[in-house]
Amino acid sequence: MTASDPHLQALRALHAVTKRVHASLDLTQTLDAVATGVVEASGFALAAVNLLEDNGDYTTVAVAGSDDVRRELLGTRGSAENWQELFRRAERWGSLYFVDHRRGVPESLYVWVPDIEAGDEDDAELWHPLDCLFAPLMAPSGEWVGALSVDLPENGRRPDTHQQEILSFFAEHAAIAIQHARLHSQLERSQAEAEYAATHDHLTGLANRALLKSRVDTLPQLGTQHVGVLVVDLDGFKKVNDEAGHEAGDEVLRIVAQRLQHHLRPDDVLARTGGDEFVAVLTGADLSRALPETAQRLRAAIREPICGMTGVHRIGASIGHALGAAGEDFAQLVAAADEDMYREKRRASAPVS
Repeated sequence: MTASDPHLQALRALHAVTKRVHASLDLTQTLDAVATGVVEASGFALAAVNLLEDNGDYTTVAVAGSDDVRRELLGTRGSAENWQELFRRAERWGSLYFVDHRRGVPESLYVWVPDIEAGDEDDAELWHPLDCLFAPLMAPSGEWVGALSVDLPENGRRPDTHQQEILSFFAEHAAIAIQHARLHSQLERSQAEAEYAATHDHLTGLANRALLKSRVDTLPQLGTQHVGVLVVDLDGFKKVNDEAGHEAGDEVLRIVAQRLQHHLRPDDVLARTGGDEFVAVLTGADLSRALPETAQRLRAAIREPICGMTGVHRIGASIGHALGAAGEDFAQLVAAADEDMYREKRRASAPVS
């Protein structure tokens, strides 16, 4: 076996793709390597990897061939109906699907047809512009995840059994690459969801106590000198829960959270720290003025009628505030704001003499 032997070249190309599949989670780069390996090893001048979308369409995500063909094909989408019809008309060559132009396949089924001359129809082994060869990409579960297609055979003839076997091998590697990338994406999503759940309130999507403390702890490193804290406690919320039910209570909390966020600045941190209690952390200049002004805006926003799927509800809010230096005991600062909030609540409930 010499260095120029096509079998050796095919093995080298397949080995290179195998290393890429197992070393990389970048699906685009890996599928590009698969398509390039097919062109190098199979005797076809064009190879394309087509991913199956959720709606059944196929999108061409990797192409190896001339620059013009690559630009023309990359990103094209073939409808589910057209692909299904092509596979229905195809002959089975082992694990491959071959569409023979002599079966009268309409050109409208194709995303792309090469601009080559049709050969002598009497020679059954000649490749015709409307001939198609596909290798399905199969997940371990047996479901289709895409198709590897080839065109423009360099010798102008239909592939022999060796070329067909090479195409099947590369299709297996492409399917493995897709499966690896999808499993990695699922793992990343699961990790992100777990991290989000650990740092956010599940009902409102606001920060929870852990994330609030984490962000406050970073303020000194950001050059922040002063920190203002607002503690918001809803008035009349228990009545909503008791009279309209917990579904209404949850809806009220979500709407209140949205209103609070709307009336706070983008850099302010807002957290839900209890059943109907929220804490906002403000930074910046002139907080001694900004804190009471912000508290007043929040009170007014919460007093507005809450119109939702569960009806119209009216609640209020008692809001306390405290000002301190970044880096000092945050729990003490919250406690001071909490006490200020309770003083306001007591004043509101005190009888008028």
